[in-house]
Amino acid sequence: MKASATAISICLTLSLWCGGCSREEPPPVQKIKEVKPIKMPVPEKAKTPLTNEEEKANTVVKEAEEVKTAALEQKALTIPETDAREKETAVEEVTGYYTVKKGDSLSAIAAREDVYGDSLKWPILYRLNMDELGKLKLGEILPDRELPEGVRLKTISPDEVRENLRTRVHNVWAVNVLSATTDGKIIPLAIKLINNGYPAYVTRAKVKGKDWMRLRVGFFRNQTEADTEGKKIMAMLKLADSWVVKVGEEERVEFGDY
Repeated sequence: MKASATAISICLTLSLWCGGCSREEPPPVQKIKEVKPIKMPVPEKAKTPLTNEEEKANTVVKEAEEVKTAALEQKALTIPETDAREKETAVEEVTGYYTVKKGDSLSAIAAREDVYGDSLKWPILYRLNMDELGKLKLGEILPDRELPEGVRLKTISPDEVRENLRTRVHNVWAVNVLSATTDGKIIPLAIKLINNGYPAYVTRAKVKGKDWMRLRVGFFRNQTEADTEGKKIMAMLKLADSWVVKVGEEERVEFGDY
């Protein structure tokens, strides 16, 4: 009996020992492969044939688009021409030229706000354009004589105005050649003075309620210079009632820049 009990005890011990040493490791985790669904092509819908009205509507739209495209192309072609004309006008203003239009005269051009703004400033135009206007018949109607259309007349550029005022800032003396209530006597004398190289100009004055026009030559740096030239002018024009005057700032600025 003792031998049997001992054998049983030994078997139980061996059984427990073997069981503790034979633990299994956990099986490796298997990666699950992702399966993407297959996209099936969507069958195209069969095109429904257009009706006559729809075809007409499409035709109208197409024609409208063609007209619009043609208009845009034409506009693109005309823009450079417009720009060129605007640039040409700008150049005329900057360089100081005026192109004579139908019906223009010296006094009419001088009266334009974009030129001198005063019809009595026609002598300035005449002096600056003697080469162009010298062939015209001289006389009392010269300021109002219609000029040939298309002639380019020199006026004066803004840069020239500024430069003249700067260099002539101390020239404040003038010779008053003649005062008159009408321009009948002034016009031929002004033309003669200009033809002989004198910068003549005509200004307005009101004396004792009466309007006068004054034909003057200026501007000189001092009274002595003005007196000397005044005597020469009087001898040339055979006049005796002239005088020398120191002009005001307004007159110097208005006429000294030309």
